[in-house]
Amino acid sequence: MFIDIAGFTGLSERLGDRVVPLLSRYLDITSEIIVANGGTIDKFIGDAVMAFWGAPQPQEDHAARCCRAALACCRAIEASGLADDLGQPLQIRIGINSGRMLVGNIGSELRLNYTVIGDAVNVASRLEGANKSYGTQILIGESTERLARGAVVTREVDSIAVYGREERLAVHELIGIVDEDVGMAGWIARYEQGLANYRARRFAVALADFEAVLAERGHDRPSELMRERCRQFAATMPDAAWQPVVALRTK
Repeated sequence: MFIDIAGFTGLSERLGDRVVPLLSRYLDITSEIIVANGGTIDKFIGDAVMAFWGAPQPQEDHAARCCRAALACCRAIEASGLADDLGQPLQIRIGINSGRMLVGNIGSELRLNYTVIGDAVNVASRLEGANKSYGTQILIGESTERLARGAVVTREVDSIAVYGREERLAVHELIGIVDEDVGMAGWIARYEQGLANYRARRFAVALADFEAVLAERGHDRPSELMRERCRQFAATMPDAAWQPVVALRTK
């Protein structure tokens, strides 16, 4: 799991050393929640928090634990009242992915760090950044969604190729915990129906699905993005080689 503060570069430039108390409080909140949910804090990289589950002790429910921690971090930051210098509530973005990783003490003769490395780690970092494109707060990889299925509420947002990687990845938005969040099934099903119609090149039908989601929710950035794509493709049908995969050009 990677956690980042949205707009931190500009915030730190404006605040200078006054950013330290804000950063410290944010790190305190997220760290406490990660540890309480059985996570291992790997490192802090500026405002970024890197953590992992399943080591040093195996955890059969590692994906669900991580998802619960992510949702709890979002709720805790919102409840904390932390705000930037403009008075806007602090916003965080989270990327989560699961897979085989190399874990252990890695480093130089002068310094070792107990950490994880591997492709699955890199994808988690890219998913954190992908939240910027989709206006979401928590994005998880398809393996995490599969492992945590039944414990969490998600919706498949899109198929993407993250920066620096060509392989297609189904990306899901983490929305809530099963039994805690009710009344969501309708718009989630309608969005995923629209996604299926979009992939089948039924763009006019998909457009109606995404507009129905927006009518119910008022604002939903993934639906807005998909609506614009459907409008473009309904007007100018893509060629036969078209694939419903978006390549993200930035980290």
